Order: sequence, then structure tokens, then C-alpha cells
Amino acid sequence: MKGEKYLSEIGLTPDRFKKGKVNIIECPTGAGKTHFSFNELPRFTESNYCILYITDTRMNREQILAGNDNTVDYDKSWRELINETPKEKIVKLHKNAWGSHADIKITIMTYAKVGAVLHYGHPFDWSKFDYVVCDELQNLIKWQNIRAKNEDGKPLAVNILELTQKKIEQTLYSSDTIIIALTATPDKVKKAFENCFDVLTPHEYGSLYQYENTETIYYRDCVKVLEDIPQGKRGIIFFYQISQLKRAESILSQAGHKTASIWSIENKDHPMSERQLEIRRHIIHNQKIPHGIDILLINSACETGVNIKNDDIDFVMVQSMDEDTITQARGRLRGDLSQLYLYSNLIYDTQRPVPEKYLNRPLTAEEKKALCEEIRYLSPKNQPYMWVKVKPYLEINGYKITDKTIKNVRVSIIEKPQ
Repeated sequence: MKGEKYLSEIGLTPDRFKKGKVNIIECPTGAGKTHFSFNELPRFTESNYCILYITDTRMNREQILAGNDNTVDYDKSWRELINETPKEKIVKLHKNAWGSHADIKITIMTYAKVGAVLHYGHPFDWSKFDYVVCDELQNLIKWQNIRAKNEDGKPLAVNILELTQKKIEQTLYSSDTIIIALTATPDKVKKAFENCFDVLTPHEYGSLYQYENTETIYYRDCVKVLEDIPQGKRGIIFFYQISQLKRAESILSQAGHKTASIWSIENKDHPMSERQLEIRRHIIHNQKIPHGIDILLINSACETGVNIKNDDIDFVMVQSMDEDTITQARGRLRGDLSQLYLYSNLIYDTQRPVPEKYLNRPLTAEEKKALCEEIRYLSPKNQPYMWVKVKPYLEINGYKITDKTIKNVRVSIIEKPQ
């Protein structure tokens, strides 16, 4: 781990934030932005009622609630209190018991919940807050549509980015509320929101702790990587789609690995089994992969916010070329890492040489098809490329290929690199 400070040790004060701006705190994964939000930020305000914390996934929300005693889940009665109560009275509420918020806790919501509240036209007065903290705000931009219902009860796609963006802008221009965006990957935020302000100086950012990777390994053939993982190795693997998780888990299980995969609890098309739900609960409450599981497979529902603190993880594999996704998915492991596997379609897989049986002899179309199946240069859809695609890969890797016509049959002869 490099760096020398956590975010709470930078010495931020209320006057470092600007009103009328989206205050971006760029913070590497593991540098303590959650600790800052729930231990340092409350010192800047007279009442925790005046802090709203918005996060991107339900799993992250649950892990925050499980790990921070001064947080509470959103409920309608709290929103009504905020809407109907003068700011001065809200500040004094810590002297009185009131419902589930009697302990004056910071309220946690997801962007989906905020979007739903705004979509259905429920009043939500953000001007009563001193701080609205938007955790991983780039994922509001990335996953901006949610499922809602119209007046007839039929499914309706709702763009929560537009709704939330409008709410943020209204808050910035009409109140003293400070909007804070916490993120390790701020580029999308700066493109989507005007009037952004970088809270940390370059020097301060450079001083923050950052996890390190001993070795980064680029690959093209994910199947080969999965098949070559040694027995007993522990790791975390990221894919976007549930179908990819299932296929990868099948390959790993057939090779003898002890695996588990988790995704969104709200996915009704692919409900998780009781075993998966138990594993999910274990990770939320213990921040560790359960004993007996060597390889955990996750998708975008766990891309941010989830902390995994096992000290025996050997590798992380990310099936993505998106820099934000790579940063966030790798960051689920809270610690330095020996091997980080990253997908790239810009490299040529030299790990699967042409078998000897295909060298130095004429190959027919059927034999070339069999070769392509065997060495498995994969398309973006994880299907083996045909000869027209495989041929240039082999040539770039040093193989000499000669095309000939023998007895009216078009053949190819492959010679090993010198």
C-alpha cells in the first residue's frame, strides 16, 4: 500500500466546500471515504438529521447500515418530518425522542429510492440538509434507469439521472446545502454536472493511501484464464452479465474449484438461491468471503461499496476494459493484491500455441475450423473466431502461413515461428 494518509487525516473543514458547486472528493478505494462521511462530516453540522447519504447499490446500503451505528435506513415518516419541520427545530430534535430517528442518525438512501420518490412526485425538501453526500455518483450516470409503474400499474422505465440531476441543481441554486460527490473515478461526474469543484489539491490526493497490485496480467481468452487457475487459489472475478457469471462458475466448478456467485437481490428474472443470499449476508456483515469458498464471482450490483477484507486473496479478474469499472471492481478487495487479470481485445493471446498436429502440412477448411475451436481465440461474445480472424492473429504471433491450391482444394500450411 502506498500513500501516507486517510481522508480523515487530510484536515478538511467546512470552509473547504463551496456552496453552489458539486464538491468532488476524489478518493482512492480504501482511503477512508466511508469513515470520513460517518465520523468526520457529522462534526461539521449541529445535527445528523441534516445529513443525507445517497449510495448506488442496495448491497452497499446494507453494508453501511450494518457497519455504522450512527446510520439509519430511509423511511417515509422521516421525509415528512424533514418537509414539515423548520430547520431550527430539526437541529434541536436531538433533545427529544422521535420514532426510529430518536438517536439522531444519518439517513441512507439509494439513488433508485431517490429517483422513485421524485418520480412519484412526493415532496422532498433538500434545503433542510447541511450536506447531501452522493457516494459513487458516477454510477447514477452509468445505471440511470430504474423500473417504476405508471398510473395503470404497468412497468415504466424512469430516468433517475434526469430527476436527481434536476434536484441537485435546484438545491445548489436555492439553498445553502452543500452537495458532496465521493468517488474514486470522477470523470463521468464532471461531464454530467456543471459547476464542479475539486475539494482536494493534487498533493492531498497523492498523499492518500492506495492499494497496490504486484502484477497486472492482460488476457483475451477468459475461458483459458478460468481453466488455468490452480487448485486452492482464492480470488474475486467480475463479469457484467449474470449469464457470464453462471457460465464462468460452471467452468470453475468442473475444474474442482469451490465457487459462489452473487448479484442484485432485486433481480426478479434471476432470483438468487438461499445459499447465495446467505453468502451475500455473510459478506455484508463480516466483510469477508465465507470459509469454504475459494472464488467469488460478482457483477455490477457489487461493483462498488462492498468491502471484502480477506487477507488470503490471490487474484482479482475483471472482464472489462472500462477504467472506472476496473478501478471499482478491483477495489472490492480491501488490500494489496498479487495478481490483477484484466481483459483486453487489443492484445493477441500467445499462451495457446498451434498444436504440432496442425503444423507443416496442408490444412483443409474443416481442419482449420477444428484448429480454431481448439486454440480458442475468442470474439467479444466469447465465441471462437473463424479462420478469417484467427489467421492474422497467428501471423502477428510469428507463424508463417502459406495458402495453396492442391488438387483444386484450397489449403493453408502453418509453420512454427523461428
